[in-house]
Amino acid sequence: MSLAGILAACGGNDADSSTEEAQNGGDEGDTPSDVVETGDVDQGVEASGDEDVVLDMWIHQTGEDETDFYIERIDAFNEANDHIHVNAEIIIDDGGSSYSDAVNASLVAGNLPDVLALDGPYVASFAEADILMAVDDYLSDEDRSDFVDSILEQGSYNGELYSLGAMEASVPLYYNKDIFEEEGIEAPETLEDAWTWDEFMEVAQELTTEDRYGLNMFMNYGVGEWLTFMGAPFVWSNNGDIISEDGTTSEGYLNGPETLEALEYVKSLFEEGVVDLTPGEMQFEEGNAAMALGGPWIAVSAEDADLNWGMMPYPYSEQMKSPSGSMAYGVTTSSEHPDEAFELMHWMTNEESVEGLSEVTGMPPARISAFESMDKYQELPWSIMREQVIETAHARPQTPAYPVLTDAFAQAFHAAALGEDIQPVLDQQVQRVERELQRFND
Repeated sequence: MSLAGILAACGGNDADSSTEEAQNGGDEGDTPSDVVETGDVDQGVEASGDEDVVLDMWIHQTGEDETDFYIERIDAFNEANDHIHVNAEIIIDDGGSSYSDAVNASLVAGNLPDVLALDGPYVASFAEADILMAVDDYLSDEDRSDFVDSILEQGSYNGELYSLGAMEASVPLYYNKDIFEEEGIEAPETLEDAWTWDEFMEVAQELTTEDRYGLNMFMNYGVGEWLTFMGAPFVWSNNGDIISEDGTTSEGYLNGPETLEALEYVKSLFEEGVVDLTPGEMQFEEGNAAMALGGPWIAVSAEDADLNWGMMPYPYSEQMKSPSGSMAYGVTTSSEHPDEAFELMHWMTNEESVEGLSEVTGMPPARISAFESMDKYQELPWSIMREQVIETAHARPQTPAYPVLTDAFAQAFHAAALGEDIQPVLDQQVQRVERELQRFND
């Protein structure tokens, strides 16, 4: 089965990681050409031949610090396991979808690696295509209970677990402390004090002036995964969903009354002029927006800009929900050494790896034990992100039709931002999703 169509949406503008998750790969039938071999290989130490098992692993390239961390962890795994040696390939990021192309080409050629990095929302596509093997039997109950629920949710398909992530993601409501102090506005500091939609709108309007927007939603990221990642919680918070729980239909969900009401609210934010449809890249960091719905990477850029900033919980309608999901690892069905491959997958997601990756990237950890051991998550502002990841995080739907579903929602969200009549757009997008779902429902 060719995954060219299924995986096409995996690349491009994906805001699930601390850097752009654009991915890269190589030529059909060969090892991907644009790769950096790592593990001990990168340092000139080849497998000695005494190892019982040699594993291949693919990792997408991100920022230099994050990539170096992956290399260090793989090197440490090789040193700790005399009977296993990992040959890892860091596939170079070219800003496109080449990582997906590499997976597709290697699938056709029959040379997939033993362990594969993949974007969490696409686990179902890989599982449905029989690329990933279920790992439930390998994971102990104690270990399973240490992962935050959203990591297990994003890694599961049809009741089986296929992937584990080392880091999570979230979208808090950032705010400019100086502006809030000037305007006499008190920011909520716990989930219990989170703003409702009405309260959020009122404050956003109050903070909007001729020279400043009340809110930045980073619409400059484009019409892509960001709009689903950041925007779908408006629907979930309104007791809605964008696909049925059993994944068989989007009719009555993506175009249902809860989704319509949520996008009408989003539409009103733009109609009231509190959000800029075309913000500058550093609008929030430069003080030209008082608040921002952004990922963990905004904390890094705000800190670099010397901004006096804080975090608040994601605003809600009927129930508190927040974005989640990031890169994960899976064992491929083509691996001849699944036991050892899971050992590697587990190593890359154990507490030491999870904690170290969080320190390097600023992304929240995937394990509860890491949250408990890291001091920064015990106090503001990062306690907000801890609370969201543990208590309100909601994974995007696991369906093999996800590439079409997420584009359909993003198109509808963008239509709302443009002030269009939303119901006809939703109805049209549902037709697209239903056609795609037929492929998997038959």
